[in-house]
Amino acid sequence: MNVTVRVFVGVACVLWALDASAQETTPVNTHVIARAATDQGAYHYVQVFQERGKWIFPDVGYIDFNNYGEYREVWVGAGGVLFGRTHLTVIGEGHITKALGPASGGALYLQPWMLVAYHLAPRLGGELVYFPYLPLNEAGRVQHVLERTKLEYDFGHIKLGGGYAGYRFGDGDWKSKPFVTATIEAGRIGAIELWLQRLPGNQVTVHVRYAKTVRQATHLR
Repeated sequence: MNVTVRVFVGVACVLWALDASAQETTPVNTHVIARAATDQGAYHYVQVFQERGKWIFPDVGYIDFNNYGEYREVWVGAGGVLFGRTHLTVIGEGHITKALGPASGGALYLQPWMLVAYHLAPRLGGELVYFPYLPLNEAGRVQHVLERTKLEYDFGHIKLGGGYAGYRFGDGDWKSKPFVTATIEAGRIGAIELWLQRLPGNQVTVHVRYAKTVRQATHLR
């Protein structure tokens, strides 16, 4: 059994143990997130995770970049709320991420993941998401991703704001990617978020992000 299979089997066993230890009265919220960008900086992203009280498990996802056949990633992970107050929430997770495709080299990563959500006023708030890639085999390279840090104002059914993202691969230079954003809250349909983002080299890309939460009335069995 190679190292990739052993790692994924180990993570699956941990998730199973967490699920078995959960109380039957714990409600489950299932979150579905899809994102895409075309032309410059193209990617496709799908994530599904379940929120069980303060725990988050399982968390599984997929992403590809540009020509999806050349490089893509899948991950599995779990985590929970590390700190929760009215104006500040910190969520931490641990992911095992596997790179696939001919350009991947078979890299395997440990990926600590952190989200900080903040509310500065009743209608003013935002969030920060950061995660590194920590190689688990020789094919991997250390990477740092500031996926987003943004501030938005909520006008009711629409939020407007802006923020900053950045990325560093190995020993290369830090790449800055500022953006402006508009989010439409569509009730039961979910939330649709549009980004206009400037990439290195003064290129511009448009992101479409969709998020939906399914609140289950039943309990864990």
